[in-house]
Amino acid sequence: MDREDHIDTKHKRENKMADWKKQLAEIDDEYLIGLTNKGIVKRAYKDKETAVIKILKLEEEAALQIDGETVILSLPLGDSKCSCPSRSICKHIISGILFLKEQTACSDEDAEDITSEENTDSTDKRETLWNEILSFPEKDLLKVMGTRRLASFLTKVGKEVRPEIEESSVFTIQLPGENITVKLLSPLEYSSCSCHKKELCVHKAEAILWCRLKAGVFSLKDLEEFQKKDSPLDTVQIKNAAVQMKDYLEELMTTGLSRVSPDVTDSLERFAIISHNAGLADFERAFRGLCTLYQSYLSRQASFLTVDLMKKLTGLYFRVNTLLDTEDIALLLKEAGEFHADYLAAGDLDLTGITIEHFEDVSGYEGETVYFLETKTDKWYTYTVARPVFYDKRKKWGKPQKAEAPWGLNCSLENLITLRIHLRDAKCDERRRLSSSKETRGEILGTCEPDPEEFPRWYYEDFGKLFSERITGQNRDLVFIQPAFCEKAVFSKTEQMLSMTLYDRQKREVILELPYSKEDARSIRYLEKIREEEPPCFIGKVYLRDGRIRFIPVDTWK
Repeated sequence: MDREDHIDTKHKRENKMADWKKQLAEIDDEYLIGLTNKGIVKRAYKDKETAVIKILKLEEEAALQIDGETVILSLPLGDSKCSCPSRSICKHIISGILFLKEQTACSDEDAEDITSEENTDSTDKRETLWNEILSFPEKDLLKVMGTRRLASFLTKVGKEVRPEIEESSVFTIQLPGENITVKLLSPLEYSSCSCHKKELCVHKAEAILWCRLKAGVFSLKDLEEFQKKDSPLDTVQIKNAAVQMKDYLEELMTTGLSRVSPDVTDSLERFAIISHNAGLADFERAFRGLCTLYQSYLSRQASFLTVDLMKKLTGLYFRVNTLLDTEDIALLLKEAGEFHADYLAAGDLDLTGITIEHFEDVSGYEGETVYFLETKTDKWYTYTVARPVFYDKRKKWGKPQKAEAPWGLNCSLENLITLRIHLRDAKCDERRRLSSSKETRGEILGTCEPDPEEFPRWYYEDFGKLFSERITGQNRDLVFIQPAFCEKAVFSKTEQMLSMTLYDRQKREVILELPYSKEDARSIRYLEKIREEEPPCFIGKVYLRDGRIRFIPVDTWK
């Protein structure tokens, strides 16, 4: 090679170095974390110090050899590849980016100029990302979100709920009401979400909408119009069904209990089917619940209470009137309910099994619910197995069936309450009900014999504190109650209900109540034998009725 060719090659290399320097100057840790995750970036920094790295080529693409692996860096950096088995952005790619950024860095005398240039580049990066967010096709976002997710978004907007948005080279959005974090980066297709989906998921779509709302570039009226056009509900069918429901419910209330026809259960089952066909999941459950109550009345069961029937009947009547009166799609969707919950990514969970509860739902289902406490967050999670029995005329509730545990765990469902388990890629709904998704894998960490006092957030000896912290309208969590003493349990044959008054040290009271059922007969016998001066620790659900704290026991701890 002659001198001129050597100089020309050198100039080309210097020009490419300058190009890469300009591109990499704006890359910071937040951007790299957005490409992959914090753990890989941290590992790449550590490995880079001892790795053997060699630049093989520096042109439109940069080729590097890192500890025997070949890394091809491309722009955008999300297109970079590595010869290692990883199919995503790996530690070698991040190490290569960090190494090349160091190699192309300026000398000390140019530091002031480059600092100014980097600040400018960082600003340009944010502007570029904003431009991509604002120009993203709105129809694509709304299509991915779907009508129900959009309805939830509009409800949050109407209540002035807003997410946390941190702006840098990466926009980090913490979605309100969810344990989901979205990181938007340029190009947008390389954005990341804690649900781990690579494609445009509902969370990324919502994050982009929140950013657009912040910029004030879209109209809520436009979104509401789209919602009406794309609604999964047939409003004409719903209105027609609601007219029939209203007429029949008025007929029931006019007729009264003493003159009700024996075929009332068949009529209510027909309205449950009408509700199902109209997409009204909550109304289907409500009519089946009414059907169960009327069956209890007609069979003269001692546990039947007229007040329960009237509450169900009048509550359903008012909801039917809401269907007739409203044109608000978001309200219709809320009233309709869902047949299946939307499960969202919950990440990795460390769960301690606490107790299992068998249930008989008035809407026609039976099954078991397992309750867990998550070690890191100290929050309740549940897993439920439900079986429909509304077509089983014999109503053989019986004992809980022996079901297998989900998530690939080699144990029975009942044995989960004796174990500590780790779930990888867990999914749950907004009420922290766990999904049995095949994507979630479980690992048994060991056995457990938890002490209620290990969970101070849920353990109460002071009933005044219990009242102030746990008596809320939508409280569904279990609590541990340790009374100082109690009165002897009393079983009412008239109401078919066991009741027991529990007291704390200040003699504040909680009323324990357990309705009779075949499954709870053994529990009732146990509660009747409890000594007043040595009550166990109870675990169950609390609520307020007639100005007094009521408690439904699920289990006891000695």
